Amino acid sequence: MAGVINVRSWIHLPAIALLATLALATPARGQSTAALQASLQLAVCLNDWDRAIARASQLEAAPGLPIKTVAQLIALRRQMQVYRQNQTVVNNISGCEPVLAGFGLPGYTGRPVEIERALYSSFGIGSPRVISDQTIRQQEALWQAGLGVTVDTPLNPLAAARRINTRRGSGVSTGAVSRWIDVYAFLGAEGDTPTLVLDVVQQRQGILYADDSSLLFLFDSAGRLLAEARTTAAQQPRLEAITLPATDVYYIAVTTPEHRPILDADGFITGWQGIGTSAVTYTLTLSGLTPSPQLGQQ
Repeated sequence: MAGVINVRSWIHLPAIALLATLALATPARGQSTAALQASLQLAVCLNDWDRAIARASQLEAAPGLPIKTVAQLIALRRQMQVYRQNQTVVNNISGCEPVLAGFGLPGYTGRPVEIERALYSSFGIGSPRVISDQTIRQQEALWQAGLGVTVDTPLNPLAAARRINTRRGSGVSTGAVSRWIDVYAFLGAEGDTPTLVLDVVQQRQGILYADDSSLLFLFDSAGRLLAEARTTAAQQPRLEAITLPATDVYYIAVTTPEHRPILDADGFITGWQGIGTSAVTYTLTLSGLTPSPQLGQQ
């Protein structure tokens, strides 16, 4: 029988709060401790104890960590092993809102701050603001659709990713890209084989060309390139039949030629080279994913 614990503070998982103090060492396979920390916190928020234990073990092995921090990680890992053995469900963990917001999980809305300010200002709470009803309705519609939630990632080359709501196992977003990149984040389950389709709906004059050429890249949570596609004579960029290796956050980058990722020897992104030469407006569609509410939050 699974146990249920209502947790109101990260104090119940003491080592989690200390992860922010970890030095940005570089363990095996080019993963920074920042990416491992983010993956560990996500696994804890999803009650994915197998993956959380594995990530804690990887962090313990990171070079240059203080002995005290390693000891605390070991204590955390042992606690999670007990949770796994007892099939414990930990709910209401403070700190999980920013981790899970925007992905479509119940209780983690990603509601835009501007809406809160607009609503509360009428009751004299916070700074007075004058926001039109139309603006509030537009922001509310974005929130309901799961769009517009942007959060910095631990991977600088993929910073400020817009989250895609996949509560029904699929999601859609739209954007416009020319010289630089658009980055998106979504939750995927181990074994999922999603389909990613980029449809260009408008082509504009770029710095060199006015065509529909575009590039699509898929990265895992550590920044390893999993797949890429480009516009061809037969079709626009499309990725499918790619098996996701773990339950985690995945990143999509949309660019135009010749703006490409710089990869290290292990295939992890370290930056971007070149600059986009076309300019397009597009829709990005994902399908074939496990609905996000099934990833630990019931």
